[in-house]
Amino acid sequence: MSVAFKELAGSPVETFGPDGMTARRTLLCAWADRRRLVEQLLGDGYEFGGNLRAVYPGSPSVVAMQARCEPIGDDVEATVLTELTEGLNAYTGFAKVTADYEYLPVADRNDLPAVEAGTCLGYRQQHDYETLPLSGDSFTWEDEPAQAVPEEAVPVIRVPLVEHRLTWHRVVSPPWQAIRETIGTVNDGTFLGAAAGTVLLDGVDARREFLRVDDLAEFEVGWRLEYVFRERSIKTGDGTIVGYNHAYRSLPAGDPDWDRLIDGNGNLPYATADFDALFRFEESFLG
Repeated sequence: MSVAFKELAGSPVETFGPDGMTARRTLLCAWADRRRLVEQLLGDGYEFGGNLRAVYPGSPSVVAMQARCEPIGDDVEATVLTELTEGLNAYTGFAKVTADYEYLPVADRNDLPAVEAGTCLGYRQQHDYETLPLSGDSFTWEDEPAQAVPEEAVPVIRVPLVEHRLTWHRVVSPPWQAIRETIGTVNDGTFLGAAAGTVLLDGVDARREFLRVDDLAEFEVGWRLEYVFRERSIKTGDGTIVGYNHAYRSLPAGDPDWDRLIDGNGNLPYATADFDALFRFEESFLG
């Protein structure tokens, strides 16, 4: 059953900025109904078999994320409290419920990995670069090939690095094992539109994230995982794209090229992995 409430004067307050829209609504309800109103605002989950959070009227991508309750007036009931862990002040009047709404991050790229139902994936991109010196053994002057190439003329190329940050929200069971196995590896196939071997899983930030209100007694939290991928796509002169396991081979002088390095056992410097496992719940949780 819905809780009867009023919206107070001066509400709502809307803010628009680089991270989208936020809003604050100030509501009035009976003190005894305040937690039921909070439940209607925050729901008991997103899509984990429960009610969804309340969306902001007219903006379906903006949802209630936090609620604050406080009494209006001093009509406290005469109650003697003897235990700190039992009993609260009760009021015969009203509660002011302040609801904060935030923009629900939605990634608008069509090449992002699929995620579990009831979760969402945010995306942002930054840039960096590295410099890479090349060997001068195979370089000559185009107009004067017989002239020697001095050491100071040997190219040092600037390699752009694209930092992809994928933030996975409302993760009830993070794939810890997959993270442990894939961190420090490169993609074994196309990932985020980038060629195999050009994207490195550089790190993962994990922090707790509030998920739902459970019968207004237990508060369930999950995780927010931010994956940091660094794309190193070197575009060679002939149009080939090479990545982390490639180095410039200047010899033999008649056939220089970018080539992959292997050790005596045939191993590459960077192992490869399938990054799709990073966006699946831990199997132990699923049973």
